Amino acid sequence: MIKLVAVDMDGTFLRDDRTYDKDRFLRLFRVMQEKHIRFVAASGSQYQRLRYKFAEVADEIDFISQNGAIVHSGSELKQITPISDDQVHSVLNLLHQRFGGNDINQEVVAGLNGTYVGTDISPEALKVVKYYYRPVVSVPSLAKLVGHSVTDQFTKIAINFADHVDFQAASSALSRALPEALSTETSGFNTELIGSSKANKRSGIRALQEAYQIADDEVMTFGDNGNDLSMLTLTPHSYAMKNAAANIQQAAGHVTTVDNNHDGVLETLAEAL
Repeated sequence: MIKLVAVDMDGTFLRDDRTYDKDRFLRLFRVMQEKHIRFVAASGSQYQRLRYKFAEVADEIDFISQNGAIVHSGSELKQITPISDDQVHSVLNLLHQRFGGNDINQEVVAGLNGTYVGTDISPEALKVVKYYYRPVVSVPSLAKLVGHSVTDQFTKIAINFADHVDFQAASSALSRALPEALSTETSGFNTELIGSSKANKRSGIRALQEAYQIADDEVMTFGDNGNDLSMLTLTPHSYAMKNAAANIQQAAGHVTTVDNNHDGVLETLAEAL
């Protein structure tokens, strides 16, 4: 019997226009509550954005944000896997050594309480950042952020590569260059999320499984991208989206019958419930 449903957001639960059928979801959510099934929004973006997306039920569901680095049950913080100030510094230095200034559209340092960007970020890039993260704080220099102007628990560094960059090559090079305690996951849209090797969506689900005493085969997961693989391989009840790449579909137990733009998650849940 399913006791927990975890869904990725962009490319999975959300349509490409970043909407979902809220009325239908709320009807299904009430059925899930009657059956004592937990609903989890699991995303690479920030907790504050996820709460906004599920404002009507935000205190009744669980959130795995920043690719598993932060876990909330409603408004209660359950787990955080931070990265050290020195690790943030080393990653920023590594990026500047290996990539040219025109190769990276966005550099973002995300923490528990806020998200930080340099004041030199373009208006277009800042608009994108503000969709995925909130609050966004502009600082004169990300390199001087740590230990100077901001006190926060940092969790992720998000890098969005420019269109002219060979993304697969850049991603592989970045992964090889990172120290062992850090790892990077592809989050879609030419974006890599760098954080603790201990934090991913599976580790976030594990924290909730322990809290609610839920076994692997009582979990259902949905995803479409590389940062979803850890939770898609957790349970036999995993669903890759019809719009997911072939390797993601091969890793999952099942594939949805319709894509994210046709509410593939809600269709599957309606059948399962």
